[in-house]
Amino acid sequence: MPDGEGRGVVQFDAEPPRGSSTWQRPEWRLGDRFVLVRGGLVKGEFRVAAVTDTHYELDTGSGVLLRRDRDLGNLGEWSANGEALHLLSPADTRYHWPLWVGKRWSCEFVDRSRGGAAMPMRADYVVEDLDHITVPAGTSPALRIVRTVRLVGAGDDYLARSQVIWYAPTLGTEVRQLVGDSLVELVLRSPGP
Repeated sequence: MPDGEGRGVVQFDAEPPRGSSTWQRPEWRLGDRFVLVRGGLVKGEFRVAAVTDTHYELDTGSGVLLRRDRDLGNLGEWSANGEALHLLSPADTRYHWPLWVGKRWSCEFVDRSRGGAAMPMRADYVVEDLDHITVPAGTSPALRIVRTVRLVGAGDDYLARSQVIWYAPTLGTEVRQLVGDSLVELVLRSPGP
């Protein structure tokens, strides 16, 4: 894969407004399980297969392992034998802890797939509000986070893509995502043994 790494977090709100509620980073455990459904039809299961000092490894059951850093930033995908398939370097920082309504942060990373060109990306995040979301896994308060990503240096030649993520602090994970025109919802979250 081509070399290159982005700058990581390039901007973030450091302090919440006085009196704001804040939410801290969750800790996932070995064996934690997440079942999601995309478009009301396609189910996917993710199990925390490894916890290291630097990342979580999620087994998808398909031979592909997803990695998230300990702050739940997306690091990419690996094969079961450890071969990198898709890397986000240093990470797509999906969360910048602590979170609060109104918080903003931005990160820059290089997105590269095996055999593909390295693409420098910038993702901007804002926590818009705290909603009460009902998904197949139940009802919970969830922070509505809007993610906008664009290719760095592409000017007007590359359309920005947006995604909405609902993160439930009580569950420590996303309960709903709007990705393109597909809705992804949490069906089950069960703790490890």
